[in-house]
Amino acid sequence: MSGPWEGSDSEDEDGWGARGRKGRRLGIGAWARRLAGGRAEAAAEADTESFPVPGAPAVPERWPDPAAVLLTALGPGPRLWERGPGHPDALVLRLGTGDRGGLPAEPVTVALRETGSLGLAGPRARLAGLARAAVAQLAALHAPADLELVLISADRNRSVHERKAEWSWLGWLPHLRPARGQGCRLLLAYDRDQAAARLAELTRRLDGGPLGPGWPSADRATVDAEAARYTGARTVLVVDGDPGSADLREATARLTAAGRAAGIHPIVLAETPAASSASPMAATYETACAASVAFRECGAVALLSGDVATTLRVLETPGGLPPAPGSAATVDAVSAAWAERFGRALAPLRAEGTAAERATALPRSARLLDELGLSRATPASLMARWAQADDTSGTLVLGAGPDGPLAVDLTAECAHLLIEGPPGSGRTELLRSAAAALAAGARPDRLGLLLVDGVGGEPGAGLGVCTDLPHVTEHLVASDPVRMRQFATALGAELKRRDGLLGGASFADGAARRRVGDRVVAQRPPTAAEQPGTGPGGDLESPPSGTLRLRPGGRHRAAAGTADRPLPRLVVLVDNLDALVTPALGSTGRPAAGSVVRALEAVARDGERLGVHLVAATAPDGRTSATELARAARLRVALDDPPPATGAEGPAPGRGALRRPDGRVTPFQGGRVTGRIPRTATLRPSVVPLEWERMGDPPARRPIRELGNGPTDLALLASALDRAAHLV
Repeated sequence: MSGPWEGSDSEDEDGWGARGRKGRRLGIGAWARRLAGGRAEAAAEADTESFPVPGAPAVPERWPDPAAVLLTALGPGPRLWERGPGHPDALVLRLGTGDRGGLPAEPVTVALRETGSLGLAGPRARLAGLARAAVAQLAALHAPADLELVLISADRNRSVHERKAEWSWLGWLPHLRPARGQGCRLLLAYDRDQAAARLAELTRRLDGGPLGPGWPSADRATVDAEAARYTGARTVLVVDGDPGSADLREATARLTAAGRAAGIHPIVLAETPAASSASPMAATYETACAASVAFRECGAVALLSGDVATTLRVLETPGGLPPAPGSAATVDAVSAAWAERFGRALAPLRAEGTAAERATALPRSARLLDELGLSRATPASLMARWAQADDTSGTLVLGAGPDGPLAVDLTAECAHLLIEGPPGSGRTELLRSAAAALAAGARPDRLGLLLVDGVGGEPGAGLGVCTDLPHVTEHLVASDPVRMRQFATALGAELKRRDGLLGGASFADGAARRRVGDRVVAQRPPTAAEQPGTGPGGDLESPPSGTLRLRPGGRHRAAAGTADRPLPRLVVLVDNLDALVTPALGSTGRPAAGSVVRALEAVARDGERLGVHLVAATAPDGRTSATELARAARLRVALDDPPPATGAEGPAPGRGALRRPDGRVTPFQGGRVTGRIPRTATLRPSVVPLEWERMGDPPARRPIRELGNGPTDLALLASALDRAAHLV
């Protein structure tokens, strides 16, 4: 604990500071000009001999007073959130000012990292003002990523209205937003249930630490040693009055005594009757301990006394012993209006790139259109997206990640992507989402999609629901050997055609693509013999020459003779690749499965240079590990096992992790695209009252109710893509 005997940085080595000569103070106008960073004209008004060097920067106070704290929040000033974990004054509180050794108005401070906890006692009006000043000081000087604030105000001796009116300003601070997965909207507790939840969250941190659940209350040396080694984010727990039951009192006392070992520093408030300056401190201390069980476990206490309770005595209480007499000081206290203004000033502020912003929990389910920023998919929004897209990019969004939408670039990171997951893990839905994301990111004349279903099924199953996308040029179901051989031949011919057009250059070479654009012309309309088949295999166009006809713009053909059209990028999406590698004995497509696999391996081998990419889904059974695709795919997605059907709420299918070529692993929740349009997508925003006393309850998770007879997100996107393709 540091006290009034510590000097302030506002003085120089000779004892002459911004106050002028020793013992002389400046007026309020001069103080304001000095705080605003002026040239200390006020010193000249007090004494011309102490005027500093002109143009010298003003030295900021080491421990700012409440006025400087408020200006820091309103600015926001340069001192906002300046104290990081390694700052020498981290968690140092200024509680008042006192005279020491002839030096007036020296700050009286308490270091929470050394004392572990702090107790404040006095009449309610002055006690609340002191608590507001202390908590505001912490919030102004420490970032939300480094300091977490928790409030427990569940004393039934006072009404909820009184407690809410006193602490409602605290709900505006960003430091009370849960960042550790707590089950609440804000880290507040206004009743016993909320208090039990907040204390349980904190005691779990203490029990999971090096002390463990069997910590002995008398072993203070062990607690001090563990507290000295702690380097993580800190939590300041404000306990106002009696938390409720005996168990809650015991938990509060335990956190007060040993919480510093896990970075938890309680500030315990105890209401005591007004005491005169002649009243013994021991009596006031015992009264505070009777009002709050945790008060006796505090490492330092601050007691208010005097005729109007403005005299402050900061005392050390080692081992819960009665405090020794301390020097008197004048308390720093602020009003409720001051605190409300301070809290609202900090409410919209965020620290960029902090750990609190990155530690976002994955949602239980994700909607792909929301992750794409296309909640209202319209032709105008899609055309704007296409106008900003890079023609050489192959970016697709997989779903929701820790830092927002998780996207991969097939051209920059790796040409091919392999998705592995057991049945029911959502791998087919992830392939559908990949097709939709690719279509939303590029014009139909810049991108073509080939769909391959390794297992035949009913119409509309598998990847068949994606055929409405205007980018889809082919859809093959591995059930007809004739069509499968035609597809393999056409795909191989397309690779040879691209190789000849590029002349050995890479598809990523812009100059080569421009030269190719001069040689590529639109396709002629198909003859009657070349019309697409109507069987279950889908829309396979394979002319007699064996070349794969890529329809320019998907279904939107360009006029014959159109030149200067760049070679489109091609993405082949394969579902159930393992069924193609080792088809079942009774499969009708078994005789031709080998030819399709060889064509896909040619894509995996040469597709990166030719602008052809492969995205395949398979079961993690090892049957595809020997294929060329498994060796070439440096981007891999591993999906988790499907959630059990036992009624326990867990993540929806599609939860998994993306492994990048550099070894980074990113968890994500796959975006769903075949769900019905949610009702909330068509409703206007609603306004509800903000009830601070209910912010500590678990958030009411409104389920996404889908329209039973409405279109799916994929159908909505396909319709908007089709209309946008006609307009570009």
